[in-house]
Amino acid sequence: MEQADKNQIVIAAVTAAGPVGDDRAAWSDRVVEMAAQITAMSSPNSDVMTTIDSVIAAKVFTAVLLEIKKEASSTRGLLTLKTRVSEHAPDGTEQARTERTDTRAGIAMARRCRALVGHRVAVWVDVQTMKNSTNKVRVIAHIEDLGEAEEEVAA
Repeated sequence: MEQADKNQIVIAAVTAAGPVGDDRAAWSDRVVEMAAQITAMSSPNSDVMTTIDSVIAAKVFTAVLLEIKKEASSTRGLLTLKTRVSEHAPDGTEQARTERTDTRAGIAMARRCRALVGHRVAVWVDVQTMKNSTNKVRVIAHIEDLGEAEEEVAA
């Protein structure tokens, strides 16, 4: 890692640690802790970097989130999305999944999605190859609320 990158981590850690306050030693400890966390997040295989890569690679579209249920075979949240009628979605619905809900990221996304049932959403879907398989799965990388749906067809 280049010195300039290390300097950026220090600056970010100082910012994240907040004001110095009266206890300079405690503040310094917070800076060190934040520097370690930021450095770990910067690792190519960290959850943060994996998320960034997924969002960058994702296809983005709008839809109405009709339902989310737990997929028994994988523990993923299985979303049903009302989109436009197309060659790939002749009935105007598509499905996508969260990460596995036995992970922090997966359960957090499933909870966010559950709160958005009945809403128009912008969805970032990343097509991922399943581990130990050639099968592909459409995974929600990010989702944004566009408000309550006035009708069941995405604009």
